This record gives sequence, structure tokens and C-alpha cells, in this order.
Amino acid sequence: MLDRLMVYGSRDKGADTGLLTLGFLILLLVFISSSDVLEESQTQEEVAASSIVPDGALLLFRLSCVVLVVITLSWIALDPKGSKDYPLFFKDREIRRRDVVGPTRLAAFTMWHFALIGITFATSGYATWIHMSGGEVPEWILLASPILFSTAFACAILVTCVITFHIIGDNQRKGNPIDHLFSWYEIVMHNVNVAIMAISLILNDMNVEWKYFVFPAVFGIVYVFWAAIYANFISGVFIYEFMDYRMAGAPVIYFILFVLQISFFFVVLALDRLAEWNIVVGFVTAMGMTWAISALKEPVHG
Repeated sequence: MLDRLMVYGSRDKGADTGLLTLGFLILLLVFISSSDVLEESQTQEEVAASSIVPDGALLLFRLSCVVLVVITLSWIALDPKGSKDYPLFFKDREIRRRDVVGPTRLAAFTMWHFALIGITFATSGYATWIHMSGGEVPEWILLASPILFSTAFACAILVTCVITFHIIGDNQRKGNPIDHLFSWYEIVMHNVNVAIMAISLILNDMNVEWKYFVFPAVFGIVYVFWAAIYANFISGVFIYEFMDYRMAGAPVIYFILFVLQISFFFVVLALDRLAEWNIVVGFVTAMGMTWAISALKEPVHG
């Protein structure tokens, strides 16, 4: 189905796709402004502590995740060898190999969401440190931490599913090598991402509220705008072929991506409620989902 949408018609669909995206963003912002989603913070104990492990262990886990993010993204940006990818070149409208080195490698949604994971754990880790020190966690942290967590987790599921169930197979069908998708840092960002978020879901006492669904969607739309800027003014490529807003099926593709982003948030919400009901069932379900959507080894055909 996706292949039939990813073709160019007699008229570019940039305006249609842009209006759809802008309209969706306006609806989300109206919801945010008219609801109390940015007014009701959670308690210090819910954000900074855990009913499962001691505060020290929680802090160590959160800081370890921050270190993992910093090391991974730093390696990607500073590795002099760089990497190869197969983006869609904006002007030529064709997919070709590109050798990419330096900070521009951080332009992909994969890196964006992994940076968000780092910010999430840095914020909640800071809350835990303040709590352990006997201080009072600032209100903005109590408000932002669960929003950041649920947004990062939803984005992590989206990234892992898109890589596992679309990008790997799509590159294989086109005859493109996929070994670069299984380097250590790609495995971390495409698989470990969901695992550490699932573990955090179990350790956290933060509540995932249904109103938070707007934030993963807004985050995705911000990246959509960034992808257009990156293709038009910075690199001349769409890192993800399906992000080309000019394609005949672009409005449909973008709508599907919006729906997926919000749907994966509700997966996070369901896992949170399941863990509240029974921590063991919640843990097994979260780990089972992580395993089911992960791709740790390059598929072998023959």
C-alpha cells in the first residue's frame, strides 16, 4: 500500500500536506490552551521517587540512561568515519547513497527522539536528586516530567516499529545494504530505546494521563517542519523517503503517521494502567512488546 502512495502525480501535494499538518497542529494547540493539561502537576513523590526501588537506585538508573544517550549521540556526531544512508534527494527526486559525517547526522527523527529520551531522564533524574537531598522539586519539573516521559516513550515505539516493520524490509527490496542499521548505536536507538522506557514505566510512580496524547503529536509535527527545512535549505535530502510532502499520497502518509504517533501514546497509557493494576503483568507485557517489535540482527534470506 505504501508503495502506491509514494509516487509523484501530475501535481505536487505540498500545499495539501502543509494544510493538513497545519490544521492538525492548530487543533492540538487549541486543545492544549483550552484544557488543564499544563496546569495539573503531579506530586514530588510520584515524579522523584519509586515504590519499587530505593531512591538511590532510581537515580542511578536515570543517570545511566542520560549517560547512554550522551555517549551515543556524541559518537554519531563526532565519529570521523561517518556512515552511509539512502535518502531521497530533493531536486532529483531519487534515492541515492549518501556518505554523511558530523553533526548533520543528528538531523534524523531517530536522533531527535533519542535526545528527547535523554532530556526526559535528565529532568526526572534531577528531580530524584533534589528529593534525595531533602529539597523541594520545582513545579515545572513536576509538570514536565510525566509529559516528557510519555512523549519520549510513544516516539520510541514509533521509531522502533518504523525501522523494524518498514525501513529494513524496504531497503532490502530496493537492494540497498542494511548493515548500517545494525551498528551498535543504531541498535541502541532502535531497540534499547524502548527497553529503557519500558523499565522506567515500571520503576516510575508518575501517572500517564490521557490528555498527554497531544505532546507526541506536536513533537512529530515539529519534526515534520524540520524535515522540510532540512531538505529545502540545509542538506537537499529527505532522510526518510516517505516524508516528501510532494508525493501523491503524502497527505495520506502524514495522516497515518499522526494516527500512529497518537496510537502509540495510548499503548503507553495502557501499559501504565496495566502496571498500576499488576506490576508483574505490566512488566511482562512491556518486555514482551519490546521483544516483539525489536530487530537486533540483520535478517538473513536464502
